[in-house]
Amino acid sequence: MQQLKNKVTNKLERILEQNLVPRLVKWGEYLENKIRRYKHQQLKPQLKFCGVDVRFKRDIKIEHPQNVSLGNKVYIGPDVLLDGRGGITIGDHSTIGFNVVILSANHDYQSNDLPYEYNVYIHKPVVIGRNVWIGGNVLIVPGVTIGDGAIIAAGTVVTGNIEPLAIVGNQPMRTIKYRDKEHYERLASEQNSR
Repeated sequence: MQQLKNKVTNKLERILEQNLVPRLVKWGEYLENKIRRYKHQQLKPQLKFCGVDVRFKRDIKIEHPQNVSLGNKVYIGPDVLLDGRGGITIGDHSTIGFNVVILSANHDYQSNDLPYEYNVYIHKPVVIGRNVWIGGNVLIVPGVTIGDGAIIAAGTVVTGNIEPLAIVGNQPMRTIKYRDKEHYERLASEQNSR
């Protein structure tokens, strides 16, 4: 009897895995997209200004949306964080890549409070011009202005103003120091002997 029960259970599991699970996955993805689109539509009216044809790709986090202005035809890629405490303005036709972080507030290191508490911030607006292209994994710090038509290379940390039409990226990769060669070779030798 137990053998028959196991056979029936295994057959049912195979049927579920082959037929029901793929449909549930597709339905789940469909629902995720609809929920995300709904959240985007709810977020846009909360912004200080939102132009026409503003597009968000997948997940986006906008803190203090009442201080964020997005021009017409702005594209914001997936997993972007906009910290609008100090104000963020993004001009028409600008593109923001994936994993971009734009900060407009920073801790006041000269504050009389230790450790740094929630209300110890300096707010500095970030202004991004028209037709700006910001690559993936860029970090923009508070108080930066990026001129019209500028391009920011992927992985750049933007700490100062960018002139219009400039193409910028961080310094080239450099060697900071080397590991202890003898120590490394001993570890590698031990690893190979296992």
